[in-house]
Amino acid sequence: MIRAAFASTRLRLARFRDDERGVALIEFAFAVPILTLLFVGGYQLSDALFAYRKVTLATRTISDLTSRFTKVSDVDLDIILNASQQVMSPYSPSAAAMTVSQIDIDAGGKSTVSWSRGKNTSKLATNSVFDLPAAMKQPNTSLIVSQIVYTYRPGIASNVFGAFAIKEQMIMSPRASQTIVLDNT
Repeated sequence: MIRAAFASTRLRLARFRDDERGVALIEFAFAVPILTLLFVGGYQLSDALFAYRKVTLATRTISDLTSRFTKVSDVDLDIILNASQQVMSPYSPSAAAMTVSQIDIDAGGKSTVSWSRGKNTSKLATNSVFDLPAAMKQPNTSLIVSQIVYTYRPGIASNVFGAFAIKEQMIMSPRASQTIVLDNT
């Protein structure tokens, strides 16, 4: 009797071992979480890269538009900064801290802020020292510097990854004159 029970159990185990009807379901159950993670991760990575590209384009837009002037006012600078926010679409413009500044380099190579304007952040202090790369410090010149710090929040799993800053800076020479005068009269 016991021998028959063992034989019966051994036969059932052999049939269970050789049964392949549920193999695909088990493989699918193992693969779905990994494939889902790859899909979501790929989506988030491409979205972050697209946001970085938008920040770069907006930074270039600020410098490009500002460098075309010979004289600007705070109203002109606000228009430029607002227009550059439109480049950030579909990303939130309120998450982008933007500044545009003119940096003057004196005969000794010291670079200071001539004027500055900010959007969603404070402007740089006038006459404060601004650190430029050594190759950009040409005596008796002026440069337009635009900066954006964008706080990127992932759309999926933002609690896991959290927000991070995308920073970009663009430096250009004024195009139509040696320096751009800030005129608020």
